[in-house]
Amino acid sequence: MTTFKEIRGNLIKSTSTDPANPQEGQIWYNSTSQVLKGEEFLEAWSSGANLPTAVFRSAAFGTLTAAVSTGGSNNPPQALPATTSSFEYNGSAWTTGGALNTARRGLGASGEQTSGLAFGGEINPGATSGATESYNGASWTSVNSMNTARSALAGDGTQTNSLIAGGLTTVNVNITETWDGTNWTTSPATLNTTRRTLGISGDSAAAVGFAGETIPSSQLTSSEDYNGTVWTAGNPTNVASATIGAAGTATTALKFGGRNPSPTVSTEGYDGTSWSTRPNMATGRAWVGGTGTQTAALAAGGEYTSNPISNVVEEFISAPTTKTFTTS
Repeated sequence: MTTFKEIRGNLIKSTSTDPANPQEGQIWYNSTSQVLKGEEFLEAWSSGANLPTAVFRSAAFGTLTAAVSTGGSNNPPQALPATTSSFEYNGSAWTTGGALNTARRGLGASGEQTSGLAFGGEINPGATSGATESYNGASWTSVNSMNTARSALAGDGTQTNSLIAGGLTTVNVNITETWDGTNWTTSPATLNTTRRTLGISGDSAAAVGFAGETIPSSQLTSSEDYNGTVWTAGNPTNVASATIGAAGTATTALKFGGRNPSPTVSTEGYDGTSWSTRPNMATGRAWVGGTGTQTAALAAGGEYTSNPISNVVEEFISAPTTKTFTTS
């Protein structure tokens, strides 16, 4: 019979305790518990606690264990008015948070659960908003508005350092604005590809913008990198999609869900250069609210098709884990 040493060239080490920082692929025998163990890397979506109310075209911000879902619509798709509702997530359950001052859907958001920002969106059919509000973990306060009112935009960053780009006024725009904690400033840098319903990961110093659409059913794969001064065309995503969820940073982004043209389960990760396929979501949804990091992300709500609205929540985890080997 072939031994592990013959396969890998190493003996399996016997130790009374598990290694403090095991490497992926490492195997050892724990003499105290008398079991064979190894380190593997697991990456998958799993079910989270459902939102109290089904919603789509909402925005999310924060982390996997301290997030906020705000705005959107819980009426049948294409129906307004939008909602002012916000819900807070602690990693196990959702509770009601403070209500937005301006009801809207197709808005953007950034920041953390206790220091967030919501901006833009659609307030009535064909009527977009430039309203910006800050969140302190309990209530929303109106602050200075965006320079260009729009919906279906993308944004990311912190409560004092955010970036927005793209979106829809009465037409698609490529306009970029940056937020310094007090005011929005229109950047001379514009997206190379004018688009709406895209994703952005990063902030005003460094970001990546990706996917989206020019018109319905014209989903894009193009990706652009932002260095604080200019947008530069980057490598495309593997799957064309729009109305997507996004998480992460300029060099560790995660893209998930959206439509292509039907709701998709596709998930991709970005390493600052190229996009790679990651495990699929369990439930494909468009207009999903996304937040978190590339290794711990949250997907909340959305729509399955052109009709049903979802309250489904999924959590994405990418992390090493110790496995105990057993016989069967």
